[in-house]
Amino acid sequence: MDSVPLGRVAARLAETIDEHQEYTVVENDNIYRTSFIDRHLFSSEYGRARSLLTELLAAHDGADLEEVVDGESIDGPLGETWVVRSSEQVPRSSPAPGAALERLHQDLRLVHGVGPALETRLRRRGYGAIGDLRWHRRLAPAARGVLDTLDGADPTAIARLCTERHGASHPGVFLATELYGEDEHVYLDLETLGLFSRPVILFGIARLRSGIVEVEQHLVTDLDRERGALAAALAALGDGRLLVSFNGRAFDVPYLAERAAYYGLPHPAPPHHLDLLPISRRCWRDRLSDCRLGTIEAGVLGHDRGDDLPSAMVPEFYAAYQRTGNPGPLLPVLAHNREDLVSMVRIVARLREVCHAA
Repeated sequence: MDSVPLGRVAARLAETIDEHQEYTVVENDNIYRTSFIDRHLFSSEYGRARSLLTELLAAHDGADLEEVVDGESIDGPLGETWVVRSSEQVPRSSPAPGAALERLHQDLRLVHGVGPALETRLRRRGYGAIGDLRWHRRLAPAARGVLDTLDGADPTAIARLCTERHGASHPGVFLATELYGEDEHVYLDLETLGLFSRPVILFGIARLRSGIVEVEQHLVTDLDRERGALAAALAALGDGRLLVSFNGRAFDVPYLAERAAYYGLPHPAPPHHLDLLPISRRCWRDRLSDCRLGTIEAGVLGHDRGDDLPSAMVPEFYAAYQRTGNPGPLLPVLAHNREDLVSMVRIVARLREVCHAA
């Protein structure tokens, strides 16, 4: 694609982002207002971020990308992408497929026709697992169908069954993913220039290897290089069997598909997608003010990011980089995306404890 029109688009986008914010700044004491605003920032967060932007522009004035951002340029078949790699150790938590299947076999409500009241009566009569229903006069056909699904050990089919019977937030949906090895997980988090139909500027991908989170970030250094970064990210995603995201079903995955369609690229994706947001809401909404990723980190994982860049301000920091050529504003964007990916790995480990005990 011609880089000149895209360069002009980049300039117009930078101006638009500066003039039109996709969030609302609220005073810190107006907490009650935040429940009515989808994308809000407290005034203290906003002030810190604006100060940080000023400091970064001053500290890295005149510097080149190579001097500031530790990465490498890779020429792919569809263009260049700047790749930043890092790793971080996390507490080891391996999938437990045997225990997961055992718990699923004990869920009588996976059988069509069994609700809470009937389940109670069945358990009182000694039916402790789905296998016990194989000879039940009325429930036997449905029970055998569920057993066929569970014995087939196809995580996608099991997750579909759990979703149909219980909803997407049920622990059984998570337990189905335990049938994958951790080396088959691939984590995805995008940073974009806005909520709708704007370029992706960072494709974050992570994998877990022996307790080490390996992060690979494809940075779009100029908007005319989005196609190359997108192609490289799609190729990397294709290596996994289980895609893990946080709110990816509503945002990251359709956004990725939209950008692929824009460039006429095929959109291969792992066969199974685990969105952590619905299950996290079910597990922790009663103890948290909201279920944003940062709130779960602080309230459930006990992790404090410190002065993290609010995701709503990522477009402004990238626009500052595009406008000035100063790579300093890219640093907190990369750090924010990396923290999102590592936090998803930690949430999976915590959900493993919760769902196995449910």
